[in-house]
Amino acid sequence: MYKTETATEEELRDWNNTISKCNYSEALHTLEWQNALTSSFKQLKPLYFAIKNSDDKIVGAMPCFAFSPFPYVTTLLSMPWSLPGGPLILSGENSTGATLSVCNKLDEISRRKSYYETAITLPADYNEEIANGLLSAGYSGQTDHFTHILDIKKGYDYVWKSYNKRVRGAIRKADKTGVVVTESESESDMMGFYKMYLSMMQNFGSTPKPFSLLRQLQKSSIARLVVAWLDQKMIAGLLFIHFNRNVRLWCEASEPEFLSYRPNNAIIDYIIQWASNRGYSFIDFGASPPENEGLVAFKEEWGARKASFSIFTRLYSPRRKKLWLISEPSIRRIYAAVQGFRI
Repeated sequence: MYKTETATEEELRDWNNTISKCNYSEALHTLEWQNALTSSFKQLKPLYFAIKNSDDKIVGAMPCFAFSPFPYVTTLLSMPWSLPGGPLILSGENSTGATLSVCNKLDEISRRKSYYETAITLPADYNEEIANGLLSAGYSGQTDHFTHILDIKKGYDYVWKSYNKRVRGAIRKADKTGVVVTESESESDMMGFYKMYLSMMQNFGSTPKPFSLLRQLQKSSIARLVVAWLDQKMIAGLLFIHFNRNVRLWCEASEPEFLSYRPNNAIIDYIIQWASNRGYSFIDFGASPPENEGLVAFKEEWGARKASFSIFTRLYSPRRKKLWLISEPSIRRIYAAVQGFRI
């Protein structure tokens, strides 16, 4: 028998230690990530739950967010932007039973506070017992999503040999043409990176993350900014996050006119070496749009394998969800337009 309760202040102080005992936990589930998001987005309110067994022992955790883009329209998300979250359950436990206790708690909150929907994105190659618990609780699953994950447990030398020859060639070209890769903790480098990132997102018509979020993560213990330079000019960068066994390539940008120097390849190879030397097991290259065959091929040339993940939702108010879907494009355009004025 399991129960899910709001984490106490004492339990929150030990939060990262608790979730580190779950093999598939990552930086997205840490207090540092939650704090960075909530300080940058007033629309997000973090919720922390402890999953306990009949002996009142913590056997799992459930971080999530209440997202309120405007009054009376709120959804409960395991993680924004469809990033992986869901119940973090220790091995050896009845994952279906623990998940059902989480669902009961979320259902209670969603009904009491009139949330229009609860959405839970499970990690790649998720535990089927957790999925069964969600389905038993009335959730609907969407299974047509995938990311790419690189297994680095055998070490960097093994991974290097598994790269496609085009990847190895690109890394060598970057080195021969004078591309230098460094890590940076400076705000000025983050600002230079962010300007590249903002320009790229505007060209793609995508909504950028705020500078404040990226800077706070850069200063935290779960993220690092890696930058590529050519003749002392920043030409590319990538902010990655790391925790437990997992590294995630999260936010990247580059100057289009310097892509022929292959700075992105040099940066990714640097991160793979960094992670291998520190004992990490996996690098998540992030989700890809299925129609972007070039991006999918690029990730697979590194030896990363396609891994499916699912989004489970439970709808409470179709009317309020429709209101959000109608309003969302306009809100995103306004939000994207103001980001350039905040740096």
